[in-house]
Amino acid sequence: MIDIKTLRKSRGYTQKELAAKLGIKQQQYARYESGTTKISVSMLEKILDICQYKMKIVKK
Repeated sequence: MIDIKTLRKSRGYTQKELAAKLGIKQQQYARYESGTTKISVSMLEKILDICQYKMKIVKK
């Protein structure tokens, strides 16, 4: 599980800064972090890319 709040903070971004990079409002981004709104795979990929995080997919 990826904690996007911890990831964002580790990169020094505020919610507003990261939301601007994503092209969304800060309120929408806050809903992703709080779990109120589910994140699409494409949005998660954008967040990971901006935060320079590489995800490895492991097949079972």
